[in-house]
Amino acid sequence: MMLDYRELPEDGIAFEQLVRELLICEGLDVHWTGVGPDGGRDLVVTEALPGHIAPFSRRWLVSCKHYANSVQNRSVGVNDVNNILDACKAVDATGFLLVCSTQPTAALVRRLDELARDGSLATQYWDGVELEKRLHKPGTLGLVHHFLPKSARCLGWTIYNTDSPSFWAANFRDYFLYLSSRTANTFPDLNECQFIIDRLETVPLPDPGLDVLAYLDKQYLRPRAIYFDNKHEQFYVFADYLVPTKTKPQSILSPADFNVVLQDCRGLHSDKRGMWYITYWDIRRILTTPTSDNFHFDHKSHYEPFMNNFRMGLKRGPWTLGDISDWY
Repeated sequence: MMLDYRELPEDGIAFEQLVRELLICEGLDVHWTGVGPDGGRDLVVTEALPGHIAPFSRRWLVSCKHYANSVQNRSVGVNDVNNILDACKAVDATGFLLVCSTQPTAALVRRLDELARDGSLATQYWDGVELEKRLHKPGTLGLVHHFLPKSARCLGWTIYNTDSPSFWAANFRDYFLYLSSRTANTFPDLNECQFIIDRLETVPLPDPGLDVLAYLDKQYLRPRAIYFDNKHEQFYVFADYLVPTKTKPQSILSPADFNVVLQDCRGLHSDKRGMWYITYWDIRRILTTPTSDNFHFDHKSHYEPFMNNFRMGLKRGPWTLGDISDWY
């Protein structure tokens, strides 16, 4: 497994929240129940089903068990999920789903199978492997970055098809970006794309400190797209510099500050004989309001107006030679 659930606190609260968000992403209606005997909260999920004659719904009780931090990743046993029938009856559920960060014991699997066979309940279980499969999808991969950031940095590239043979969506580390090639039907070299992102990450953004409200002053540099002109072997990199609206001017990086690191219009690599992969950096400064309900550093508004720019390698605004891009 690539996901290390030990990143989540042992008390299981964050694990329950992760499962809840996953179920919501899968289009289910989710509610918390009260606190159980083990101090955890179960979930009640309503699943809408089409049916052959008429649509109907099934109500599931979802029990979350997080034992990845225990000695030897202990399995979930029968004694850990007592009174399944009574618990389901209490919330009017006809299905029981166990979600665990390790795995159920053979005895518990048999118990769940028995309940399903005699018609008492519909039963399912998601162990750590099944949970990882469900998290490793375009619509849910963001949850990995939020709840398991260390694991997310080890996931590598995940590439998705779009409606064009030379345009792709991608997840890498905690970033979402587009990849595009001028005429090739293969995405740009991922090693070079990683090198580009590594260089972006070396730009010295101001440190907001460790104060509890430091996130209100945090600045972000987020890659949006990488376009490769395979005819001329040149890269065009699109990124957004997100700055809170109340940031003092002296704490905002200038184009010259960026260019010290990024070296606009110069080769991505060089040696004594010359340079290659000339790279153009389109950095767009955006003022943000972190307290807004609409704030997200990868909000769709940072992508949708510029999809053609990303596809074709067209700059998003006036270009100023010697600087990275013109702020607006």
